[in-house]
Amino acid sequence: METARAFRDALGCYPTGVALVTVLEDGRARALTINSFASVSLEPPLVLWSLDRASLRYGQFSSAPRFAINVLGADQEALALACARDDDLGRAGGQWAEGQTGVPLVRDAIARFECTLDAVHEGGDHIIIVGRVAAFDQPRIAPALVFHRSVFAAAH
Repeated sequence: METARAFRDALGCYPTGVALVTVLEDGRARALTINSFASVSLEPPLVLWSLDRASLRYGQFSSAPRFAINVLGADQEALALACARDDDLGRAGGQWAEGQTGVPLVRDAIARFECTLDAVHEGGDHIIIVGRVAAFDQPRIAPALVFHRSVFAAAH
C-alpha cells in the first residue's frame, strides 16, 4: 500500500537507536535487531520495545519471561545486520556472557538492560512488550548506532 510506504518513510525521518533483544532458549543465545526501544518509567524502572506479529521469531520473543535489551555502538552495524537475518547470536558473530538474571548479554554493547516481562499490550500489527529492569550496565563509552532514513549512522 502506497500510504503505508509513505508513512514508513515519514517515520524514518526520526533517528532511532539500534539494539538487540536477547533471550536464552534451550541454552542458546537468541537475538533480534530492533529500533523500537524506549524508556517508560524510572520508578519502577520500565522499558518497552515492539514486536511485529508477522515476525518469524514472534514465538521466541513474545512471551519470554526474561530478556535483555543491548544498545549497540556505531561499530556494531555488522552485528545488527547479521541478527536481523539470523537469531543465533553466536552464529551471527556476537560474543555474549550470561547476565545476573540468566539472560545473554552482548559483551561489547554500550548499554545493557536485563528485564523480566512486566506486560504485553496490543499495538495494531505489533505487540508492545514492557520489561521491568532488574539490572543494567554501561560496559563501554562509544557513539551509539542509529538508524535514520534507512541508513545506519553514528550518534555522537
